[in-house]
Amino acid sequence: MFNVREISKRIAAPFAAFALVAGISTLTATPASASTIKDGWIQLCPWGNYRVHLTYDVTGLPQQLTPVLNPGDDCWWGPMPAGVQYALIDMVGHFNTSGGTFAVIGPDRKYETFYNGKGIGFAAEGTTESHGLAAHYYRY
Repeated sequence: MFNVREISKRIAAPFAAFALVAGISTLTATPASASTIKDGWIQLCPWGNYRVHLTYDVTGLPQQLTPVLNPGDDCWWGPMPAGVQYALIDMVGHFNTSGGTFAVIGPDRKYETFYNGKGIGFAAEGTTESHGLAAHYYRY
């Protein structure tokens, strides 16, 4: 004769073990978006169709952080002049048909990125269409 309670325990035990292992592995996993760039360093990759550079602001006076990179150039690496201080970083795009520049929009539809001293990378993407509104960047 079948004992319902015994069968339930036999079925439930493997599921409980799986749930425990899955929970532990989730707790110890490193976030996939964690940057591998060392603290105090910045990377910029020009993957859009426009020239680009970064500026940073610690004191209220923005300063150029990176050289102006052409589309398709190798990614630029360099130390953050502010070291591990807090700063605001902006990406500046350069129009292809004039000497003008435009602010490149980033994640969450914001133009500035708050730098907290950790290593961070920026990738410029998109185009200069619609007065630069088709340009964007993401962080890693």
